[in-house]
Amino acid sequence: MKQQIPWTWLLLICTVLMACSTSKPVAPRAAATAGPVYPDTRFIVISDLHFYDTDLGTDGKAFQKYLDKDRKLLVLSDEIIGTAIKKIALDPAEFVLVAGDLTKDGEKICHQGVARHLKALKKSGKQVFVVPGNHDIRNPDSVRFAGDITEPVPSIGPSDFEQIYQELGYGAAIARDPDSLSYVAEPVKGLRLLALDSNRYKENRPDHHPIIGGAFSDQTLAWIQTQLIAAQKENKAVIVLLHHGIMEHYPANGKFYGDYLVADREKIASLFAKYKVKLVFTGHFHAQDVTLKKTEEGDIFDIETGSLVTAPCPYREVVLVKNTDGNTRAVISSRFITALPSLGEGFAGYAASYVFEGTKKLANTALGKYKVSKEQQALINSQVASAYYAHLKGDETKPETAIDTTGFGYWLRFVAWIQEDLIDGWWTDLAPRDNDLVIDLAAGKGTAGE
Repeated sequence: MKQQIPWTWLLLICTVLMACSTSKPVAPRAAATAGPVYPDTRFIVISDLHFYDTDLGTDGKAFQKYLDKDRKLLVLSDEIIGTAIKKIALDPAEFVLVAGDLTKDGEKICHQGVARHLKALKKSGKQVFVVPGNHDIRNPDSVRFAGDITEPVPSIGPSDFEQIYQELGYGAAIARDPDSLSYVAEPVKGLRLLALDSNRYKENRPDHHPIIGGAFSDQTLAWIQTQLIAAQKENKAVIVLLHHGIMEHYPANGKFYGDYLVADREKIASLFAKYKVKLVFTGHFHAQDVTLKKTEEGDIFDIETGSLVTAPCPYREVVLVKNTDGNTRAVISSRFITALPSLGEGFAGYAASYVFEGTKKLANTALGKYKVSKEQQALINSQVASAYYAHLKGDETKPETAIDTTGFGYWLRFVAWIQEDLIDGWWTDLAPRDNDLVIDLAAGKGTAGE
């Protein structure tokens, strides 16, 4: 007679077998949720240098017509950039990021000029990494000014850009996108830089103004995701550099100035957040502004840096340093060019007045198209300039009334109502702080600056 197994043992054996057949390996919770480890480092961010070689002309009606539509200190750009380079060279930063729009309008002579400045910075011992902006490549507005007329001068193509800036990022690339001028570098061990070309210069046509907006092709998006996956597998922290913003920097940003944001920005921001990217450095709108976006995948910060040649002429210092708990914080500080050899300490006031008065001119031009009288224009143009300049400086403090309509006629009231969202938006400072702040890269929270 066979020996029978007690039924209690049979029940135990069946339970074990069922558990083995249905259970799946589960990674430890800490490993599943842990983000990348950031190395301690320090770096500088500059943007929108818009270098202009004055050999292209500084006199005549044609040049003045250009300036009337512009708020950049083009004539002083060489001196401003040179002054900034000398200051940055003395900073203990390990590398420098340049967020595009290196030149006025892509003139080859201007690229050569700004590259000389950036190579001097590299000789000081700092790595430099650039990306192009919408002004820089295949630009039909690449001209010289000759009295009352403009004359075309050579611009550059993508291959020229790569060659000119070979020592300023492209030569250090560990991966390149075949469909754009995007690349990956590793400025310090453990930190990947995803330097992205978000520009649409392939669509530029002669005798047409260049395309301002930004977008990524499907091929570039696939390449970006591949690089993010690779960094995640190797447990590398990633920071991103591109010219166009990936999120609105003020209410109605997309409504009035959508070309300053990359196409499919929600998708792009979610993609970065999915792969634990916290810090994205941008430029383009010339404002000192930081915006936080909370996503299901995590929080992400769009850190826009203002134009070096537009008041308040800023650049940023970023320090990644570990807390006592082992997590890393990003300490972001803003610096400003407040004096020049040619203008001394009076430069800061001159620069502020230049952008303020330039904005008033642009406002008058826009109001004129609405048939607003000059007398009525004078009642609102300073208010527009104040709101715009407040946004450029960052950390805006909104007045009780964004637009004071005292003295406005019925027509100006209507025009002001049309533009109210824009002016109110410029006065609205979206969280977190803009100029000096600390970001806990584990919690993703922005705080007041240290």
